[in-house]
Amino acid sequence: MIKKVDSTKCPTDIDQRVSLSLSLQRYLRASAEFETASQAFTDACNSLRNDLPRDGRFVAQFSFRHYLVTSDRDGNFDVERIETL
Repeated sequence: MIKKVDSTKCPTDIDQRVSLSLSLQRYLRASAEFETASQAFTDACNSLRNDLPRDGRFVAQFSFRHYLVTSDRDGNFDVERIETL
């Protein structure tokens, strides 16, 4: 079904149309980047879940920071940044 566009609500000023166009482009780019980042995050979580030992707890170092990593029997995990050992 095609909806009729109410032309009285469309911006007529060239500055408004340019601004709207730029805003829409930024939104669509951000949306695509979000989808990509979301998929990368999901893949990383699944990979970590598969590699972690069950019922484990250990400290890991990455980029000069320390993280407490805990996991349970069901494959759930938590990664928490800790300031000191």
